[in-house]
Amino acid sequence: MAGQHPDRPPTREELAAALAVNAAAKPFNIAVLLVVFGAGVALGAPLPLAFVLALVVYAAAAARTMFDGEEADRVAAARKADRKAAVARGRAALDPATLAPPIARRLAEARATEARIKDAIERAELPFAEVSDEVDGLVALMEQSARRAQLLQEVLDETPPSAIERRLAELEGSGKAELIDALQQQLKVLRRCEAQLARFYDEMERLVVELDTVRGTLVSVSASTDTANQERLAADVRGLRDELVAVSSGMSEAYEQA
Repeated sequence: MAGQHPDRPPTREELAAALAVNAAAKPFNIAVLLVVFGAGVALGAPLPLAFVLALVVYAAAAARTMFDGEEADRVAAARKADRKAAVARGRAALDPATLAPPIARRLAEARATEARIKDAIERAELPFAEVSDEVDGLVALMEQSARRAQLLQEVLDETPPSAIERRLAELEGSGKAELIDALQQQLKVLRRCEAQLARFYDEMERLVVELDTVRGTLVSVSASTDTANQERLAADVRGLRDELVAVSSGMSEAYEQA
């Protein structure tokens, strides 16, 4: 669906919209529409009346499809598979060798923690597929943030703030007001890039700690199959992902200004 990030599960509203689209496009329901309309015309009903009757029957058939449990499960499974494929494609495209060493190191820590979480789920035979999916989504977003952090790092490497400061010191008292103003604005943007990059490093470190806490919790509840545990842990990971979205958006904005 347009506007949905592939690294997060669909909301209830998005899933409901997907079910509605699926029901509306179901070949059987479309066939019902055409058959009823054709029958109405064949029986001599006015075209508008035949069309309205066909729409009513079609709407009833679509509603039946939309609220069918097996059909809902099929649509949800298809969307989940599409999401997993999209996340896998995005992650495969990221080569850590293209990242600055500090960024690559933090991303490697996140991936290693993700692997430990999945290992804990598998070895303990925990029914926590939802938690695993949420962790996948969070690490995928961390990788996306790493890409944006790399852009900021490249901007700062190409135009170090210290170089701008030295140039401003050279121009002091020169009377070149327009040039000085331009450099001051540039320095302001670069300082914002620095702040966003520093925030990225802090957030990545914190998220790795939080993920490790999730792993510890998984191990501690390994004897339980209570679905409430899965829902609580999945909600915790979703909360972490939402926090990272704000950081990632801030980095994009800083890069655009730079």
